[in-house]
Amino acid sequence: MTRHTPAACLAVLLLAACKKDGAIPAYVHLNTPVVVDGSGHIVSSKITDLWVYVNDAPAGVWETGRTVPLIGEGQQRLKLTAGVRNNGVTNDRIQYPPYASWEQEVLLTPGQTTEVSPQFHYYPNLNYWLADFETGDRFDTVACTAFLQRLPSDSTLVGQGSHYGHIALETDHSVYTGVSSGDPFYINGPTAFLEMDYRSDTRIEVGVRYMSAGTTYQVAYAYAAPTKQGDSTPWNKVYIDLGTPWTVAGAVDERFYIQAKLENGATTGVVDVDNLKV
Repeated sequence: MTRHTPAACLAVLLLAACKKDGAIPAYVHLNTPVVVDGSGHIVSSKITDLWVYVNDAPAGVWETGRTVPLIGEGQQRLKLTAGVRNNGVTNDRIQYPPYASWEQEVLLTPGQTTEVSPQFHYYPNLNYWLADFETGDRFDTVACTAFLQRLPSDSTLVGQGSHYGHIALETDHSVYTGVSSGDPFYINGPTAFLEMDYRSDTRIEVGVRYMSAGTTYQVAYAYAAPTKQGDSTPWNKVYIDLGTPWTVAGAVDERFYIQAKLENGATTGVVDVDNLKV
């Protein structure tokens, strides 16, 4: 976990060291990274930070789009590890475990800038649950009045397939709660993440649902903030740490849920979701 302020401080220290030692740094510009699936297609992602290593030596944590000063010359091995905002929280930034690090040989020349465009991949052989709405929605509705519909793609989301999920809220249909269907999750450790693409004019509650001693529990854990900005409602991506709330002794039939409802006197609301992956 890291924050941008320490990274900025580290950058200042690096530059100060460069000036003190009389060395001229070489620069590497970190272009916006992408994530590529096993078929070679770019899929949606929201990588906000990069852990930078040169020949396995740490060179700080930097936001994407920054230019990194490095002391070195000639051919060097650059490694980047992708970071995301845990639970969508700006000041909780973590190395994202499912993404493998990206490496490339770069030629460092003092005083000159080299651009890199990292492409990250998921580690192979991951077990995952996916609701991409291509053939169904993979959610069971629970005590709700609104419905989740499959709509044809509008191609406004990177890597979107043929359909996405749509929830329309109104006064008579003011709540939607969907619980992941299929086999339950069995988490042996603390690492389990939900990725979710969404756009909305109301917040989305994400939580876990499980049974313990014959009782079903539904526990709210995180909220995805509305994306509506004036007349526009763009897609956003959030990474939710489900391993933490699922780590309950004796819990069985572990699942997650999403919930949307009218709030603050609203009479209508719209939530679109896609590519929910655990």
